Amino acid sequence: MSVSVEPAGTIAGQPVERAVLRNRRGLEVAVLSFGATLQWLRVPSRDGGAVDLVLGFDDVADYATRPGYLGATVGRFANRIGHGRFVLDGKVYSLPCNQDGRHHLHGGPNALSHRLWSLAPLPAADAVRLSIVSPDGDNGYPGRLEASCTYVLVGEDRLVIELEAKSDAPTPVNLVNHAYWNLAGSGTIDRHVLRLWADQVLEVDADTVPTGRILEVAGTVLDYRTPRRLDDRGAPQLDHCFLVPGEGLRPVAVLEDPESGRRLELASDQPAVQVYSAFKLDLPGRGGVRYGPRAGLCLETEALPDAPNRPHFPSAVLRPGDVYRHRMELRLVF
Repeated sequence: MSVSVEPAGTIAGQPVERAVLRNRRGLEVAVLSFGATLQWLRVPSRDGGAVDLVLGFDDVADYATRPGYLGATVGRFANRIGHGRFVLDGKVYSLPCNQDGRHHLHGGPNALSHRLWSLAPLPAADAVRLSIVSPDGDNGYPGRLEASCTYVLVGEDRLVIELEAKSDAPTPVNLVNHAYWNLAGSGTIDRHVLRLWADQVLEVDADTVPTGRILEVAGTVLDYRTPRRLDDRGAPQLDHCFLVPGEGLRPVAVLEDPESGRRLELASDQPAVQVYSAFKLDLPGRGGVRYGPRAGLCLETEALPDAPNRPHFPSAVLRPGDVYRHRMELRLVF
């Protein structure tokens, strides 16, 4: 195992660092201090080279200007808060609406995904830790939030992502990794096979904001409890929040590319996973390749979207003296 840090470029005149984690089998993970972003994850290919399994950009400046949140750590509250408002302990809070001017998305404009984090390599742990402070009132959120994101290479080809936060006032928190996976390394994800450990899904309205209803997936096109190709007949465009039963660290999803034999096994301790098949994606990406619709798949383990407005959803409120924790474990087979 090894951990190294190098200059990655600049954004708005500010230097950006890149930490690179490697193991003996050739797995290589690059993390940027801008947005605590997973820039690339490379594994050996059959021709003796390397293949990148996540979407990203070559120029770090593109992470500040191009849409999609590619690989970023998203927050304070990832996904949606309907109409940019919530009530907490009897007080109404208003947040900026950056989804078509109607809803609050991924923490709002210039959120944690678009800021510089402090980066510290942890060579003894085969890890890198990034940290940031979000001041009281930041994008309308109460409380001073201290957050960290740690990327760790563990054992045989496992990447662990640990997110933590503390606040000096009650505040909603939902920090999420927003990587787009393509296990083929190019093309679309249509031939990938997905399995989810999810019996239920949130009903959403036309703006993808939860209505509050929780639906069973059995007998619907959203049933991925047995493996299905993503271009299976009747398969929908995915931008849905699936509920993962149980508590603690547990299996969430398996994504597989049968042609290459590569597989991603995802476990998490969060109540849900947002699955997004990137059907709206259209932007220039790494190596001059254009990322079109379905160029990658997001598997965002998370609290339930709009939870601050839905008392029957699991609480996403962090209170003083408590610690927010979110752990993802990603095992790669290649």
